[in-house]
Amino acid sequence: MNVYQCLTYETIRLFASPVYSTLMRMKLDGARNIPAEGGALIVCNHRNPILDPMSIACCVERPINFIAASVAFKLPGISQLAHAVGATQMDVFGGQKSEEDMDNAVQLLQDGELVGVFPEGVHTIAHLNSVAKIRNFRTGFARIALRARVPIVPATVIGMGERNLPRIPPALVKPIFDHPEFQDGVAWTYYRRVRVRVGKPVYLDGFYEEDLSKELINQLSGKIRRIVIKLYDGDDLDRFLTGETPFDIFTDRV
Repeated sequence: MNVYQCLTYETIRLFASPVYSTLMRMKLDGARNIPAEGGALIVCNHRNPILDPMSIACCVERPINFIAASVAFKLPGISQLAHAVGATQMDVFGGQKSEEDMDNAVQLLQDGELVGVFPEGVHTIAHLNSVAKIRNFRTGFARIALRARVPIVPATVIGMGERNLPRIPPALVKPIFDHPEFQDGVAWTYYRRVRVRVGKPVYLDGFYEEDLSKELINQLSGKIRRIVIKLYDGDDLDRFLTGETPFDIFTDRV
């Protein structure tokens, strides 16, 4: 995030945060769990592409470089805003472009910046009425954190009193984002109230000397997802929110 993006981010946050927090009757747990300095990867659940990053941004004092799906950079207005506040795109279809986007995220973290990611991607938004509120995580975030050697900060946005908005028809979605999970259009949900929980940083030291195998990445990704679910459900907060009970992700079960 360059100086102009940082200024834009902070200006928007200064004026929008009090209004948004009041309208959403926002509550925050774990504000002190964000590292005061140095790189860290914030990993959060995802049910609304606009309200979720806004909720996290309002609660975290440091600027966050959010990783956004590449489709956001194709939408008029949204694209300009994403660039202005320093968002980083991630190609959702994989391949060489996705690898380059991951390299950019690693570099930001190594430069000591905060990066925010929603590893469910578009999949929860495509299945809002699924029994599972938090779907499987895509594992790229774990590889990014291990390569950058930074802690992961698990977080959750709990939207209460959800209200479904009218579905955007496929004819409007397909020209912009031709993704198989959106063949029936896009459903949106709106929150009446929001609670944000920011968990204790998870340090990955035990993994650094291990080979970055698919099995290890899946193991780490699965554990972080379970921590986010615990924060969402309000379970084991002594381990994952307050830190009263010690937790080592390399050796302990979640």
